[in-house]
Amino acid sequence: METIFEINYRDPIGDIDNDIDEEMTPFQYALEELRRYIDPDFYIELKDGYRVHFYLYADITSYYEQIVESVKRVKNNCKGKDYIWFCEQSVDIYFYYDIKDTYVELEYKKGPEVSAYNRKIPDMKVIVSKSEYVQIWEGLFEELSILIEEKLNKKIKLPF
Repeated sequence: METIFEINYRDPIGDIDNDIDEEMTPFQYALEELRRYIDPDFYIELKDGYRVHFYLYADITSYYEQIVESVKRVKNNCKGKDYIWFCEQSVDIYFYYDIKDTYVELEYKKGPEVSAYNRKIPDMKVIVSKSEYVQIWEGLFEELSILIEEKLNKKIKLPF
């Protein structure tokens, strides 16, 4: 598996809704602030060149807790199954994950309302080492942390 992170910079637009501060972690709130300056895309290449597309804000911000929880479960060797359902902005995809002794079995499945980009990706399973699974998500959050520091002049603690 591989991650691809594309950043499109722009002049600041709009204002952040200050009322959402109470509903979000500091990292999520910083992502909302960052949204004014960049329009990034995030992809995870599963296998055979198939890249799952994520909207950084709709998917990563909205499902932040589930992503963090999955990484913590893998790091703490909490065996068993769970899933993350990304369902904002017509993404409608599921990442089912099953934590084993030395690896994570990750299954990608499309929901009925899947976006045009992700619709062409067949449902599939991939086996990744635990360290690779953690590295994929930690790498994304590290990149975001750097952008937050550069654009917002804030240092936000990583969630892991």
